[in-house]
Amino acid sequence: MHSVAWDILSFSWLSAAIAPVTREQETFVTELRRMPEGWWAVGFAALVLAACWLVMGMYQREGRRGASPRARTVLGLLRCSVLLILAIILLEPVSVRIVRQWVDSYTIVLVDDSSSMDLADTYRSPQAATRVATIMSAEETQGVRRREIVETMLNANNRAWLTELAVNNRVKVYSFSDEPELRGTIRSAGERESLGVNEDKDEQSSGKADDISLAMTSAGPVTNLDRALRLSIESLGSAPIAGVVLLSDGGLNEGGRAVDIARYAKSRDIAVYAVGVGDPSPPRNVRVTETLAPENALQRDPFAVTAKVVGEGVDDELLLVELLEKHVATGSEHVVDTRTLTLGTGETKSVSFERRQDRVGRYIYTVRVPEVEAESVVDDNSQQVTVNVIDARTRVLVVSGGPSWDYRFLTRLLERDDTIDVSCWLQSADLSSVRDGNTVIDHLPRLAEELFEYDAIVLMDPDASEFDQAWAQLADRFVAEHGGGLLYTAARARSPLFLRQVSLSPLIDLLPVVLDTEADLVLNQIGHYQSKPAPIDIPEASFHHNILRLAGDAVATKLAWRGLSQVYWHYPVLRAKPAATVLMRHGDPRMRHAWGGHVLAAVQFVGAGRSGFLAFDGTWRWRRSGVENFDRFWIQMVRYLAEGKLLGGTKRGLLLTERDRYAIGESVTITARLLDEQFEPMRKAEVKATFEIEGEKRDFLLTPQRERAGWYEGRFVPTQNGTYRIEVQVPGRSTAELTTIAREVRVSRPNIEVLNPQMAREDLTLLATQSAGGAYFEIDELNEIPGLIPDRHEEVSVRSRPTSLWDNGWTLTLLIGLLSVEWFCRKWKHLL
Repeated sequence: MHSVAWDILSFSWLSAAIAPVTREQETFVTELRRMPEGWWAVGFAALVLAACWLVMGMYQREGRRGASPRARTVLGLLRCSVLLILAIILLEPVSVRIVRQWVDSYTIVLVDDSSSMDLADTYRSPQAATRVATIMSAEETQGVRRREIVETMLNANNRAWLTELAVNNRVKVYSFSDEPELRGTIRSAGERESLGVNEDKDEQSSGKADDISLAMTSAGPVTNLDRALRLSIESLGSAPIAGVVLLSDGGLNEGGRAVDIARYAKSRDIAVYAVGVGDPSPPRNVRVTETLAPENALQRDPFAVTAKVVGEGVDDELLLVELLEKHVATGSEHVVDTRTLTLGTGETKSVSFERRQDRVGRYIYTVRVPEVEAESVVDDNSQQVTVNVIDARTRVLVVSGGPSWDYRFLTRLLERDDTIDVSCWLQSADLSSVRDGNTVIDHLPRLAEELFEYDAIVLMDPDASEFDQAWAQLADRFVAEHGGGLLYTAARARSPLFLRQVSLSPLIDLLPVVLDTEADLVLNQIGHYQSKPAPIDIPEASFHHNILRLAGDAVATKLAWRGLSQVYWHYPVLRAKPAATVLMRHGDPRMRHAWGGHVLAAVQFVGAGRSGFLAFDGTWRWRRSGVENFDRFWIQMVRYLAEGKLLGGTKRGLLLTERDRYAIGESVTITARLLDEQFEPMRKAEVKATFEIEGEKRDFLLTPQRERAGWYEGRFVPTQNGTYRIEVQVPGRSTAELTTIAREVRVSRPNIEVLNPQMAREDLTLLATQSAGGAYFEIDELNEIPGLIPDRHEEVSVRSRPTSLWDNGWTLTLLIGLLSVEWFCRKWKHLL
């Protein structure tokens, strides 16, 4: 009996712990634990009465005289009292504390806060437009965003329906996208009454609807109603749930389908009341996607801005695609180019614009298509991209063992180019000779402060005697850690000896090829001098590479290379490294092995930088077919090598992101490589960074990475569309000298949220009707929902552990007292 009582108590306590108790009433009752039932109770009562009757009869028939009938009756009653007390003790009288608890039920309100709720509908249906006008109290409904409709339904002037929901049940309000977020709780009317809350004097504690923050961001990447519903229900434990009110456009793109969610709600006996927000008309939309342009472009260099245009619900629509250009410094924006295209339903077409800037600065390019008639969504008709046009001249160091023809023509070319600042170190020249280059040097740079000032290094058949292991290690840091570029061009005079130097292995390991240990034997076999040229084989995929692009398209590039593809001497290597891109191979069938033709040109990424290898020194011969081909090849090679620093920042640091495009609400992780004024890894506990979007700046912190000196990491979460400019200022030798390292990322609404902008009325109706008695409502029918949700609060009685009423000294004292009085009276009256 005791164990059963404790089980009931434990279960009741657990229920109270996970289901909030709002009101209690306490009572105490007395019970007889061994009280028999039915005829056993009648028999027990008859037995007690028979015993009392027998006692009274014995006293009346007492043989001795000396007591009056009244006295005998009193003595009999005393004895019967003892018998009655013993009978009660036999039935075990106990006291029990009973607490009657009222457990409030809940109504859950789920508000969609995904990115699709930031769409602005046109409402082609007059009925839908009228509903929106009613809610917004405005005649014009064009351009009204879905989140604005929801905010209006939840603002202080329209929250009467929330207050009515709380008449019978507590109300929990959640916003959701990929995860639910609790926004507030409204106490039920009964709870506020039992707590004695005065709503006029203490609104904060009353839990009124006015106390809930319901400003929507509409930045969520997906719409996962399945997870939101399950987690919000499970968070309430065993508390009864009266119903769920859903405000959404029904674009369920993650988690269970509408029918699966309805099945789950029905299994929990929960009704879902869905309110559709948005335009239910079939979508008619033209949108711009995937706008691409280089992050950085050199002054007066051409670059392309490309975009894709997608049509939905349109029939062979003739569109004028515009390219708008805005110089950030001046703020002026104007149309600089246009394209026309015909677009049909389900079609995706690309457009491309070519631009060239003589003025440096940040340029914002907008690709825009006009609105088509009755278009469902108009805020995806344009997309922006930012291009930084820089005037920083690319600093190049050319080191050559001798004045080869390639060296002579290359140095003259680089000196003439306004975007390049070249320094030359000709190893065979006398110390007193005049050096080539825009910036003249008088020694080979050996210190980090000297070498790291360059963006690219070109080694043209260098003399190994002037290089040591320290210089090779410095070159390795220059490329792998600081984003520099390194090109090695081989020639017959010095390369065989240079590439065999073990001390220079840190430099040689940077190259995109694996050297052949038997290269000297191969050179002896093929000969050090060739009188006839051999063809150069360019892989098909390499014609699209920026280094080999000699014309505007791949076909023209192939025709241009057809007249240049010849080589005489080359340095044989074993193969290209796995991560390398092969640009040229030897076309002579005799120069083939298991890995294909001998590699003549290859490039690869090495850490933060890039490296290249050119196995021959006869590019000057290409000038016979046109000087422009030689010039274009070498300028593109140098710029490709230098892009590691141009894209990453400055010589004092590097900003990296996992990619350059993100979705709203997606975390952007920034990795920074920062150096002090001596080009040593920076050592600070934290570094402040900023991001800017549409003129608004915000700070965030970069913290050091473990076991990586000079590397820092931080993150932020974008909340709106556009281009985010991320900046880190690195201090110089004085507080006034600051070096700014910048990078830009483009943030857009998640594509999955706008692929189908139509409000999914059918899915919402299916979800509501197949739940446990729910229904679908339009936005102007919201006030009808509170009257349909019943009061489902529960009442629970919790019994305490029984307390014995007889097992104490008072009961024993009473029994002894009654027996003593009876014994004394009997002696006094001279009875037996």
